[in-house]
Formats: sequence, structure tokens, C-alpha cells
Amino acid sequence: MPSRIQMLDALAYRATPALLDGACIHLRELSPGAKSLWKMFDRDYKTRMNREEAQAPHSVVTNALRCLTGGYVWFDPDGGVLATLDPIDGDTLRDAFTLMHQRVLGTPIEEIDLNTPTPLAERIADAREDKRALAEWLRRTDHGQPYPPNWLYKTIGWELSRRLSRHLWSVDGLDIQLRCDSTGGLIAWDMPWPNKTGTAHAMARIRLNLKTFPNITDPVVLVSSTASRIKRSMAYARTVLVEQDSLQRPIVEVEMAGRSRVRRINAMSLETLDRLKMGTSVLHAVHERCQHEHPDGTSDNSMGSTTPTLGRVRPMHGKNYQFSIGRGVGMHYLRELDRHIRDVFGDTAASPRIYLDGQGFKQRKPDDLLAAPQDIVRTVTAMGFDHLRLVCLWSTDENRIRMLDGLRYAYQVHDRDLDLADGAIVPLVGESISAVFHHVPDFLAHGPAAGRTEALAHVELADGPHTLVGVWAETDYHAGFDTELSEDDEDQGSGETANTRPSHEHDAKFQGRRTLAVRGAVSQFMTHRASKKKPRKNAPDRDFQAIHSVLDLHRGLGIIDPRIREVIVDELGPYKPTDLAHCGIHVRRQSKQGKDKAAKICITATVLVPPAHDAAPWTLHGWSYTDPVWRPYHAAQLAFHAQDYPTGNMTALDDSYAGNKKVARKIDDALAALSTYLRDAPYTVTVDGLATRRLWDGLHNNKQGENERPGQTWLPGSTIHPAERPAAVIRVNKDMSENLRPISVTVLRDEDTRPEKKKTTNSLYRMESDFGQDTWILVTVPKQFDGAGAGRLGADKTRWTANHGSSDESNLQKNEMKANWYSMTALEIYPIVLRPGLPPDKLSLMTARLCHQPLAWGSRTRYPVPLHSAAQMDLDHPQYRRTAPELASVDLVPDEVEDEP
Repeated sequence: MPSRIQMLDALAYRATPALLDGACIHLRELSPGAKSLWKMFDRDYKTRMNREEAQAPHSVVTNALRCLTGGYVWFDPDGGVLATLDPIDGDTLRDAFTLMHQRVLGTPIEEIDLNTPTPLAERIADAREDKRALAEWLRRTDHGQPYPPNWLYKTIGWELSRRLSRHLWSVDGLDIQLRCDSTGGLIAWDMPWPNKTGTAHAMARIRLNLKTFPNITDPVVLVSSTASRIKRSMAYARTVLVEQDSLQRPIVEVEMAGRSRVRRINAMSLETLDRLKMGTSVLHAVHERCQHEHPDGTSDNSMGSTTPTLGRVRPMHGKNYQFSIGRGVGMHYLRELDRHIRDVFGDTAASPRIYLDGQGFKQRKPDDLLAAPQDIVRTVTAMGFDHLRLVCLWSTDENRIRMLDGLRYAYQVHDRDLDLADGAIVPLVGESISAVFHHVPDFLAHGPAAGRTEALAHVELADGPHTLVGVWAETDYHAGFDTELSEDDEDQGSGETANTRPSHEHDAKFQGRRTLAVRGAVSQFMTHRASKKKPRKNAPDRDFQAIHSVLDLHRGLGIIDPRIREVIVDELGPYKPTDLAHCGIHVRRQSKQGKDKAAKICITATVLVPPAHDAAPWTLHGWSYTDPVWRPYHAAQLAFHAQDYPTGNMTALDDSYAGNKKVARKIDDALAALSTYLRDAPYTVTVDGLATRRLWDGLHNNKQGENERPGQTWLPGSTIHPAERPAAVIRVNKDMSENLRPISVTVLRDEDTRPEKKKTTNSLYRMESDFGQDTWILVTVPKQFDGAGAGRLGADKTRWTANHGSSDESNLQKNEMKANWYSMTALEIYPIVLRPGLPPDKLSLMTARLCHQPLAWGSRTRYPVPLHSAAQMDLDHPQYRRTAPELASVDLVPDEVEDEP
């Protein structure tokens, strides 16, 4: 063993028979006849609703059965499985499914004859109920990959959470009683976190999810935790937690129905329970709360402030509302939770072996974010242009001054007077880069698209084919427009989100971007400056919003050198650093909205092309589904932004198996064209494994080790000529609901009797496999936790002992409870080598460095450069849904998943 080994500690535990220790569930597997009857029922429901995408609401019977039994019920009609923790007699199932079946198809509840059950109810009730040990279902493929059935993912937490709940959790000098919930998680129900005035509360909620990793024989139980916020009223609540009458029964999670201000319990579930002589249940308790707040079904604005915050029924916030208790539980909490789990389960709580494998990440200084002017000129020249023209569109004097300061900083002309008249062209870097300002308040104002082109008619954007044009524009957009209202605002009846944000059709940013794209100009918009914080001692007062806006404009123009040259430095087996191009493919499904007739799917791709000789720079190129031609990045982005998202059957990503494969073949066509574009030079492809899961079977963990199936879309490029295929496919996963949560590092030394502990790390780690290739984990500490002045909240205490702050001038203290608490994040990297000689460890290190050294950010991005650039093309599209999550940086990602999807 080496003299010093660093092991990553994480909230992840192998799901072995020893850990499960005899845990059982009761399982009914439906016969083929029962599944056929369900499909007929589902088809009848689609016909009744006159909507092909409608699905028979099996949640009606699931909710009812949770009330009739102990609370643990999971039903998958498509898979033909009904799983419960406690047994259910056939008569109860027969009656419940008969009521659900008939009621859903329109029969009044009082007319349903329980003595004449439906054939579907008969088949389900007659299915044999078997008591199954979970350990028996830790199945593996012929190649040793973990392959548990789908129902195990949903039920494994039931018994594990019950065992944890039997032991008090001693943390920060307190004994915390964790209560089980119906999803298989845990809640600190009796120990909520209050705000300073005691008028708002949040609860610690723990989730247990099952996940597989390639070449590790056991599935892994991933543990995560959130600070789940309790709403003051039922207004806009989509999820409600309800305490049952017995402490031995789990807290039940109830999904609300409808779209009104106060959603409702599904009436069919209540009717089903009433017919089964169960007039008191958790569903009835929620229904009574809804009726109490709004007895006549109308919106009573006064009820929100008077409804008690805590009680048996607790509506939950699902989104990032303004709230007096911050998000996140902190790293100390997570480390103490790991200790508690190991105290309860002992040596059976064995984690995968994950050890340090990659260092040497260069840290950029704030003053070193922008490329040197001569490097910008070199890249512009390599793109085939003689000149770069920056057109600055402004409306307010404040932002005009900020733009001038930004240009002085970016192009190192601090000593020059750039206060130029509108329309006057001023050189920034000799004859190679210039800027021009135009006052166009009508173009930048929110409103309809009509007249916007005319408002820009006097602005000259083109200056011949050899000039690259980038537009830097002002906008009055700010993040507050996308932030949901505080509960105080809700209580005034002003709605679920702020109304100050204009609609898509009237937003000047999106209308302007489309107008500029049609005219052939890449655009970047800059908002008003955020509240100015007092700079740190001896630190320059920099307008980093403006600096990053210039960075984003450079990225949109495809200006990337010299960052990439500093990152791709290692030889990759037989290839020199500049022998391989690197492609990223972004796929996103956007559900239909409003009058849309179909879901939309966005496919964009970019490729980093190596220099033709040592003195030349790397260049960035792009491709999109609406313009399937490889072009320089700026041109590909303009062609993409000038058109609407595509529609039609092919755009429904989850439409069918055939539909998914059609999308995959379209991407293969793009890769074949890329090979020609690169003149047959080798290249790698990076994809998000979660976003593309349905497209390529060869990316699935349970398919590793299998041979490619001829004619199938196995991996990106598998349907094209072998000479045109990628040299390697790199699968990444940034979703923290599927990633292990890093908590610390254990340092092992030969001469030490006790290991050392490091609380944070920013390094690359290798997850040691049981056979075959390993997986790599890039761990990141958000700068909100580790940056100057961050305070490292949550590093040494939990929210149970957090300080509520003090405004006393003699003893000023920060309100720790109100602040967000961050913890380390992880990016999973799994390279699949397709050409001999390529080292997977070097591919993983290169991918990690392409995250660490992004094009337009001072910290790490969640994707490596090629994939991030492709995703950014989509994010910048005028039709991009603004409620989708930001892609910018891991630093901006909360350390928890939201309570609702």
C-alpha cells in the first residue's frame, strides 16, 4: 500500500444481504391477463378524456390503500407489480380496484355494486401475494452488473428507514427522533427548525435512494437530506405531509390534485374510502384543512396568515420561495448522519472504495478570467475574420457607464477615454477589435415583437463578410422575476409567481435575441447591477456582473483560447493532446405548454477542434437539430436561435421506443457529418447519461460488458461506418439525486494508528470497481461555502443549534438560520473506450479539467466545456423555458434536491 492514501467518504452504502438483514415486503405480480385488462382500462380512459397522453390515475387506489394499510404501498400497473410492506387481503383489493375502475370511467360512486367486481379487480385480487426477502432480488446480469427489479428501487428504503427510526440520533447535544415517511425516508417531525420569530418552520427530511454503478456488483443506497420548508397555508401546495394516528405508522406524503390556488384531494380517493367505511383517514384530514381555509372553494386572502403553521397536516414548499429559513442542511449534519447510520447498521453499512486519483487543477484568479487581447485577436483570425466589432446597445446611463468600464477592463485600455458618441466607432485593439454604442430604448423595452426590427433599423451590424459582430445589450431582467413570492406576498393573493416578469411574447431579451440572430449578430444581455456588497479589505471593487457578461459574449462568439490549450495537455495513449477533437451532445425534452400540440425536444452539439499547428488556437464549432450543419460556433448558434424549436411526433422523446431510436439515429447522422467536417480526425463524445438514458442502451449500467447489438443504437455513432465513430464516449451525470454525497476525506498513512480526516476536497476520485473499468467522481466545494467571507455555515453545527442572529451593535451576529447552507457536490464521469490505447483515467482527468476551466465562468461548471457549450446554445434560445434550472455553475446549485419535481 502507498505511504499515503486519501479515501473519499460519502453517504453511500452497498445494498448487500447483510445490510438488508432479512428485510421483506409483500409482492403481487400481475398475470399477463391482468396487465392486458389494465391496458384496455387505460385506453378507455384516454378515449373518455379525449387526450392520448392521459394515463389512468392509479394514484386513486394507491392513496386509498395507503390509508387502509400501514402506509407503505407502491403500484406499477405497467410493470404489473403491487408491493406493500404489510399484507393486504384480497377482499380489500377487490373492492378498492372495483371502486377505482368504475368511478374513473364515470359511474357514480353510489351506483357501484361491490358484489359485482370488475374483471380487472378480480384479476388483481386473485394474484398471489408472496412475502419476498429483498436480498433475494439483488440480481445481477450474466456479466456481473447489478440488475435489481424496478420495485426494489421503490421499496428498499421502507425497512431501512424503520430500523433507523428505532434509534435516537444524538447530534449537537440533542436526541433527535426520526420518523418514517411513506416513501421510505425519514423526517425530524417533532424537531422542526424555526425562524427567529417562530412564525416559519422547516424540517430535516432524509431520503434513501437505490442507485447502480457500472462494474460494482451491489446496488448502492444513496442518502440525501433537505431542509424541507413548511407552508403557512394550503395555497399552491402540491405536496402535503400528514401524521397518522399511530406513531408506529409512517408520515404519509399526499400529492394534491388540481391547479387552483388551493389544490384538492382527489375526490375519487375520498369517495373510495367512504364507500369502504373509512370516514377518518389522512386524506380526510387534508380535505378538512382545505375546506377550513376555503369552505366555498373560493380564494380567501385572509386565511393564510391565521392558519397554524404546524400540526398534523403540513403543506410543503416545493420550490425556491423567499423564506426566512435557508436551504441546505450543512456538511456537519451530513457527517453526523453518516455516523448515526454506521452506529445503527455497524459493519454492514459498507461504502464503495473511492480514492484520490487526480489533482493539479489550476486555480484562476479573479483578474485572470478574460483572455488577453492578443489571444482574442488570434482566435478571431483563426475563425476567418479580420475584425471583431462589439455593438453596445444601451437604454440607461448607468449601464452605458458599466459597459464602458467593462470594455476598459476586458481589453486592457484602462488609461483611455472611451466615452464616445453614439454611432462613433472606437478601436479597442489596433485595427482588429472595435466598439460602437447605440442608444435604443425602444428596442430594449418590453413589449410585442412588432416594431422591434424598425427600432434597430438605424444600427449597422454588419461591416463586410470579414467582420465578426457581437452585440452587448442592456436588459431590465433580474433574478427576482423568476423567484417565487414570499408567503407574505402570497397572503395578499398576488399569485404564485411575481407578475412583474413579462410574458415570453413581450420579453425584450428573448424578442431582441431573435431579432439580432436573424440579422446575423450574436448577442449577450446584461442586467442591472445587483446590490453592491462592500468589497473585502485590499480587494478591488470590480463589477463582476459586467466582466462575466463579456466572458459570455466571447463564449457566444466562439472565442475560447487560451483556456483549452492550458487544459488539454496530457497525451491520451497513442494520441497527442492536439490529435483528438472533443464533442458534446446536449439533449433536452421540454414538455408541451399552453397551446403546444406536442412536447419539444432540443438537440444541440458542439466540438472543440484542435489547432492545425502549434501557433494556431483551438476553435469551437456547433450543430443544432433545426440547422443540421456543422459550422463555427457563432454561426451555428445564430442559425439555431433564428428558428423555433421543432415540433411533431419525432420531438416527443418518450413517445415510444421507436421514437427514441429515431432521435438517436438523427444524432448519429450528425456524428457522421462531424467526421467529414473533421476530415476523419478522431474525436470523443460527451453526453449527460441521465438526459440520454432512453436513447442508447450501451450507456446503461446493466449493459456494461455486453457486446454491441448489430443495427441498434447502442452508443452514439453505433449506426454509422466504424471509421466515422467516436474514439470514446464519456458519460457524465451531474444530478445529485443520482450521485453520492461527499462528506469528508479519510487520509490513511502506514505509520499512523489512526486515520486523519479532511473536511473538504476539490479533487478527482476513482471509485474502485469489483471488476472491469472504474468510475470517476469529481468533487467540488461550492465557493458560497469555501469562498472568502462565506462563513462556512454548517461546517461545525446543525440547524438545531444555529444562531438566529442579533442586530445589537455591541454584539452583531449573523442570522445563520436564514442563510443557505452548502455542501460538496459530485459529478460522475464514466468513459467508454472504443479505440484501443485510450486510457480511461486520462479521459476522466481531461473531462474534470474541462469542468474546472470553463469558458465563461470563474469557477467550475457542471458540465465539461463541449457539453456545457452545447447546453448553453439551448439555454440562450429565445423559446427556452425560463423555469428550467440554470446551467452556469456548480456554485449556484443548492446542496439539496427540491421536494417536488
